[in-house]
Amino acid sequence: MRTGETYEEWHRREFPSQYVWENYSYPEFGNSDDQLVCRLPIHIFGSNDCQLTIDNLEFSQNHKTTIDYIVANQESFIKDIREQVFEYYTFLWNDYLNEFEDEIKYPNPQINKSTIIDGMIKPSQIYMAGKIEEGYFGICFRSTFEGDHGLGIEFRNYKVKNVGAGEFGIRLHTD
Repeated sequence: MRTGETYEEWHRREFPSQYVWENYSYPEFGNSDDQLVCRLPIHIFGSNDCQLTIDNLEFSQNHKTTIDYIVANQESFIKDIREQVFEYYTFLWNDYLNEFEDEIKYPNPQINKSTIIDGMIKPSQIYMAGKIEEGYFGICFRSTFEGDHGLGIEFRNYKVKNVGAGEFGIRLHTD
């Protein structure tokens, strides 16, 4: 790193291809490492927008239909995401997070409602495999309780199918 340079400045300088998506807004795409990337207007859980990545250089009708549905109906995902992430967080809290004794960073899910999740996650990337069925995608989140690995959610038919570490949002099977 250069003197006075922040980590983010250094990272942007060293890995510019990882930031190509910021220069394109859907429906326009840039290319990065054999993927289509762009900015998508997602405004849930404190997000202003997030990265959309399609793991292919081809854009299909299923991609378009799925993306348009996500953008138009993003508010409808909140309850399902909140409840499923709260269930996952409760599992982690019971397993080991309760040992940290930091009620602000790791609130006790037994005395809080599922809405505590709203301030604990923020979408960072929506991911789609190269060939998909409509409604099949993943969302990766920044998370206060999964800081090292992030949080990932796999969706099928626009419903939460799996929640876990960040890889759940990007390791989608190409059919």
